Amino acid sequence: MEDEKNCTGPLMIALQYNDLFDLDSISASTNTDDALPKGRAVTFVKAVQIVNERLVEQKETESLLFEVILIAKECSEEIKMKIVESVKYYGLEIGKFFFCKKEELINTLQSNKVKLFLSTDRDDVCEALHTGIPAAFLYDQCDDHVLSQLKVIISGDVIGFTEDSLDSLSDFGFSETQIETFKAAKICMKEFAVLIGQMRRKFGRENSPLCICVLTAWGSTNVCASALKTLREWGLDVDEAFCLAGAPCSPILAVVKPHILWDAGLHNIRDLSTHS
Repeated sequence: MEDEKNCTGPLMIALQYNDLFDLDSISASTNTDDALPKGRAVTFVKAVQIVNERLVEQKETESLLFEVILIAKECSEEIKMKIVESVKYYGLEIGKFFFCKKEELINTLQSNKVKLFLSTDRDDVCEALHTGIPAAFLYDQCDDHVLSQLKVIISGDVIGFTEDSLDSLSDFGFSETQIETFKAAKICMKEFAVLIGQMRRKFGRENSPLCICVLTAWGSTNVCASALKTLREWGLDVDEAFCLAGAPCSPILAVVKPHILWDAGLHNIRDLSTHS
């Protein structure tokens, strides 16, 4: 396990403004004095704030806290102002704002030592992973469900396979690009897992504001067991584990309602044989 003394916070998470606010629903008739419509990331930020509040309640000088930064690419001056105003209106705790060009995204993430980049843009997630930046998908969270935990689902398929096993996935219809993305995701996942594992251990088993799940979508029980063993070695205790062995993921995702889905897109892949 990593030395905890070397893993102090903040745990920096980056979001994009078009995930925090639903810009697609803005029309010409929208009142410019109104706050921007909520996007799917608002519930995530609220869940992060709950975790931070609980950590500070336990220790006022706690340094291992989440810090959320917001990145806005290619937006007008008017939208920039509306973003800042809307963040304040909804009571969202955003540490920093970065307004940059599209090609500056990766450099912005690297220069801020981002521990997790969350996005609904698959291309941005894959690009970040391939440049060594931990990245995952921001799952479609409903804002009206009872918010009591920050829920993270980690792919048992990505974590549980050896590199040799991942190379053999071409026999099951995976492209070389997909396989390289899975490998990149596994490498990038460790630092985030170590840090969030430290956070998780600060709470008891009951009434924790953090819920960590492992979901093995199409791998065997051996793959799931290997993933759990690896995460324990990294210091991350898992609350729930699901081994689906090829069954659809959607029923589990609908029940768990994760905020973070770290699976490199595996939940979108269908009709794959169980692989051991």
